[in-house]
Amino acid sequence: MKIVVAIDSFKGSASSHELNACVKETVNQFFPSVEVKAVAIADGGEGTISALREALGGEMRTVRTVDLLARPIEASYLKVEQCAFIESASVVGIDKITPSAKTFEKATSYGLGKLIHDAVKQGCKEIYVTLGGSGTSDGGLGLLQSFGFDGTTLQFSYPQGWGDVKLFGLTDVKNVYAGEHGFAQMFGRQKGGNEAQLLARDQEAMDFARWVYDESAIDIQGIPGTGAAGGLGAAIVLLGGHLESGFNQVARIVGLENAIVNASLVITGEGRLDGQSKEGKVPYGVARLAQKHGVPVIAISGSIADDVDWIWDEFLAVFSIQTQVLSLEEAMNPERTLSNLKFVMKNILRLFVR
Repeated sequence: MKIVVAIDSFKGSASSHELNACVKETVNQFFPSVEVKAVAIADGGEGTISALREALGGEMRTVRTVDLLARPIEASYLKVEQCAFIESASVVGIDKITPSAKTFEKATSYGLGKLIHDAVKQGCKEIYVTLGGSGTSDGGLGLLQSFGFDGTTLQFSYPQGWGDVKLFGLTDVKNVYAGEHGFAQMFGRQKGGNEAQLLARDQEAMDFARWVYDESAIDIQGIPGTGAAGGLGAAIVLLGGHLESGFNQVARIVGLENAIVNASLVITGEGRLDGQSKEGKVPYGVARLAQKHGVPVIAISGSIADDVDWIWDEFLAVFSIQTQVLSLEEAMNPERTLSNLKFVMKNILRLFVR
């Protein structure tokens, strides 16, 4: 018997590696002869670089740049042979600020360009940029400015060797650039924007999208994902890149489907299962891969929302690890998370003990 464990990180609590290892250890305590294959996985958000490094190895390169408030920082990216994996949140992450109206106006994605330029300088031919967890709402203009964009023409200054580079933006959202589902109106509030700022920024985004179309016939408003990470998705497209499903690309790179093919059971999960989980999140993606090969899937989550009737079409069973009423801070304590996960796994496994 073979069990595949591919759980996404519980954001702010435990990594994919830690969660997978906890499940693997618990399974082998009950069934020492069962093969347990742990696959670190992510969807392009938090934990993606860690998952990729566990699967691929490589080296972390550190670059001096600036964060979203233009403060000097050092940020690292993963280099594996001629591929670079860059986590945008390592430079422009919302965790680097206390969101406010002031930070909403000032936050820029400029510093992210330094890492991309360094990757090109290091000879990387494929560059993957994860578009999750950003604190910026600049429409990607900061990143474009790091490539020489001056706002008058759609011309860029590319580093030497750019012509041989393939650029990818990894995202788990399909939001367009502007409008009701654009980056400002959908995500601006959590990044500190007030209503007046959101309306103004959205209007600026609409105007920019029209101008881009007039200049280049590129319809950034019509491309799903251009609203990811405060509009960084659009910047990736304008630099000649492509937007891809974060989960699909990470799953391909780490060989998840190959691991699932001959499995008897798959265990997956994420911090919270809700209506958004169907939009490119790890558990849904894992379930779909497993269904292709007729393998049942169990999902384990930190919490489960009410709007999840769809889960019964995807999973054999779904479990929350919470065992008592706690504050969010207490519930997300890493030690408690792993202890609760082990408790739930023991209960699941006891169903199979004769």
